[in-house]
Amino acid sequence: MTGKNYDLSIAITKSAAMRYIAETAGHGYHLFQAGTVSAEKVLQLIEKFDKQYRVLATRGMRDNDRLRGRSCARLVLFPKDSYPVERPEREWLFWLMATDGIGTLASEKCTLDARQPATRLPWLKQYNLVSRPVRRRNGELAYVWTWVMQEHYIARWRHVLTKAAGRVRSSKERKPDFLIKLVESLRRVPGFQGINRQKKALIMNADIPRLWHTELNLQLLGTVVNKSLPVFSPEHTVVSMLGNAKLRSTDA
Repeated sequence: MTGKNYDLSIAITKSAAMRYIAETAGHGYHLFQAGTVSAEKVLQLIEKFDKQYRVLATRGMRDNDRLRGRSCARLVLFPKDSYPVERPEREWLFWLMATDGIGTLASEKCTLDARQPATRLPWLKQYNLVSRPVRRRNGELAYVWTWVMQEHYIARWRHVLTKAAGRVRSSKERKPDFLIKLVESLRRVPGFQGINRQKKALIMNADIPRLWHTELNLQLLGTVVNKSLPVFSPEHTVVSMLGNAKLRSTDA
C-alpha cells in the first residue's frame, strides 16, 4: 500500500448504517455494487475502490465532479455479523454506490440501479432499499427512499407469528411465551417507514386474540429511526475495529 490512509468510518449501529445507505441513495447515489469481503482484504478493497472510483474523495471534490457531469462514488462497509455480537475479523458487507455520470462504474455490467424493482439494493437476505418518485415544487423528479423486508423474510415472520397466535388460542396450550418473544423480536427490527408498515400488517394478519393486544402493546411495534442521531463516531473506523478484533483474539 501507499502512504495514503485507506481507512473508512463505520456506522455505529446496523440501523445507522441502513439510514446512511438510504440517505446516500437520496443524494443521487442509486447505482450500486454489493457483496462481502474478508477482513484480511477489506483495507485492500478500500484502496482498490479509491484508486478506481475515488470513494475517499472529499465533499468538495465530489461536488466539483458532479458539476462537470462525472459519476461520483461512495463506499459503505459494515461487519457482516450484527451487533452486539460483533466479529469484524470475519467478513464485511460492502455497498459501492455511485451517481449517474461519466465514469467506468456507471457503465460496468455488474453495476445495478436501485430504482429498478428487479435490482433493489439488498441488506443480505433480510431487507431491500426501495423508492417512490415524488415531484418537487420546481417540477423535478426526486426519490424518497426507505427499507422494506424481503418477501421470503416476511413469509418467515408470518409463519411463526401465525403459529404463536394459534398456541395462544388453543384450548389445550394457551401459552403466550412464544408469542411474547416473537413480538419483542419484531419490535427490534429496524424502524424504517416501509418496515413499520409491514410490521403492522404482520400483526393484523396473525389473528392474535384481542385480549393479548394490550398485554403485548401491539400499538407500539418499535420506534421510528431517529434521523437526528449521529451515524458515525470518530473512533469507529475499519482500522480501529480490526485492531480491537486482533486484541480480542490475542486475549482469548
